[in-house]
Amino acid sequence: ANGITENNNSTMEEYRLVDSNKRRSWAKYSLTPLMVATAVLGLTAVLFSVSYPTSHLDGGSANGIDLGHAVSANARFQAAARMVPPPAAAASMMRFRSPSVKGFSNMAEYSAGVQLDASLIKADLPYNAKKEGFTAALERAVRNRDLAAVRVLEQARTEVMEKSQAGGSMGKWDEIREKQALERRKKLMDLSIKRRSNEDKLVAELKAQGDFSLESKDQYGLTVDVRKIISQQAETLEKALRDGGDDGGDGTRLVSMRTEIDAMPWWEQMPEYMMELRVAQTLRERLGLNQIAVLMDDPSRLTREPTEGLKIGRLDSPQDAAGCDIVIALRPDCSSVANMERVIKASHGTNYGDVIVMGGNYGSPSDPEAKQVRQMCKDLFTAGLQAISFVMPPVKLVPNVGGEPYPLPQWLIDAGYKATGNVAITGNSGTGKSSLNNALRGLRPRDDGAAAVGVKETTLDPHGYDFEPAGKDMKVWDLPGAGTPKFPLDSYMRTMGIKYFDEVIIASASRFTETDLELMDELRMHGIPFIALRTKVDLEIRNAQKDSGSNEQETLDRIREDIKKNSLLPDERVFMVSARRPEEFDFQRLRQYIVDSLHRGVDVKLAKALNRKLDVQEIWNTVC
Repeated sequence: ANGITENNNSTMEEYRLVDSNKRRSWAKYSLTPLMVATAVLGLTAVLFSVSYPTSHLDGGSANGIDLGHAVSANARFQAAARMVPPPAAAASMMRFRSPSVKGFSNMAEYSAGVQLDASLIKADLPYNAKKEGFTAALERAVRNRDLAAVRVLEQARTEVMEKSQAGGSMGKWDEIREKQALERRKKLMDLSIKRRSNEDKLVAELKAQGDFSLESKDQYGLTVDVRKIISQQAETLEKALRDGGDDGGDGTRLVSMRTEIDAMPWWEQMPEYMMELRVAQTLRERLGLNQIAVLMDDPSRLTREPTEGLKIGRLDSPQDAAGCDIVIALRPDCSSVANMERVIKASHGTNYGDVIVMGGNYGSPSDPEAKQVRQMCKDLFTAGLQAISFVMPPVKLVPNVGGEPYPLPQWLIDAGYKATGNVAITGNSGTGKSSLNNALRGLRPRDDGAAAVGVKETTLDPHGYDFEPAGKDMKVWDLPGAGTPKFPLDSYMRTMGIKYFDEVIIASASRFTETDLELMDELRMHGIPFIALRTKVDLEIRNAQKDSGSNEQETLDRIREDIKKNSLLPDERVFMVSARRPEEFDFQRLRQYIVDSLHRGVDVKLAKALNRKLDVQEIWNTVC
């Protein structure tokens, strides 16, 4: 042949042998590439000569040449171009050059007589190795001088040999992988149990302090968490008025107060100005004042708020503050000199002349008139200015323990998620989740308010049902089945907002599937409590009696052990029920567990709301 062309997939460059005249011309301009190519092919030839049996190289074959005795670089080049090794020689050569596997001197010793399974490698392999096998693929790579492909195939074959046991089955590797997965699940379960224990401990501590309930309200209808915030704000304002801040001078003071608190859902029924007015009343009691003037632009908006000890007036009527001890301006516009003068004039008629501005707007600090307002305040309030910000971040209802973050679904927000108990029933489609939901609520499929049931996928959207046994604002959610074309598993957790439920019931009508196990892993990762439930257990008992003669208790014990093994849950969180026989098996225990879980969910949310820290930020000689 006049020349050879290297395989396109190889890292080697393409060279073509031409007639002697062209070759001399090419060498004139490319001497160095020729020398490099000659050296590489010469080294390759030497390796080939070492790898082949002597009988094959010297046995008179038409293609066989003893490369080790080739005299010139040109002879080596041409010999390598002509040579096509037979299959047996190629396999022997590759085995000889392969790296060793632990426990064996070389690959040949390990793979002798063994057909390795290339499909165990997930990545794509060259030369159709997954279909034709390593031997055939390596032979083609050697013929084509495709060193890159040879390297990839050798690495892949080494990996298969290290992972497989006796003939390409995963063997020992499967055992190790399953053991590692089990250890990971156990660690996540331990973390989940620890977080649950810490939450229960926090609830117990707060209950011991008293007033731990959303039903525990004062005469103004305020829950314990709101009362706690009001008390902290009044205490801070009292200190500001008594101590006078860093300036400590005589005269009047201006205290600006701003509140940034993430509201809880049970605050929705609270009147708009309730917190400010209760702070004013609490401050009056702490300072022992007779009366505080509360001025705003439209006092008629105060319709349901308490006003005992307060004198309500208008900002543009300074006489409304006459005879009071101090002035509280409620959400005024102080961005102009004229507007600020209204507040100052009102303070002149009070006994002490101090002013508290709650939620005022002083304009942008870069605005010229806003700068005049600030300077005027510094000049007139000689005892000093103090800006106080009360900041409280949102409640972290979901533990921040890793996993892909995803938003709270709108349908859970609309249901008042933060103020309600929420238990979800999920699992594969067709496991009897809707039937179980109806049975738990004492309904039949045709009753009003019952969840639709059937042999097809009947639950197409998440739906929350009031769970009356647990009381008001307690819901059991019937979620669509996981792993269906409409709700594939890879997006199911995110779409359903699984991690935002107080407890999750993973229902299965038979042995747990990969879908069920992945759901459990996701819940462990996010620290969400869950229980494992086997539905239609009456059918399984009947089938076991017919198939193997097992009695009811033997079947129940076998099912329970299987559930515990796969879920890693303790006995108290494993349930076996039949929706058709609600008085038997674990049905009544399950119902009580759901009631307790719903109440626990609300308690944990309230405890976390109460445990939030009110961050107080104080800055002197300025306003906010």
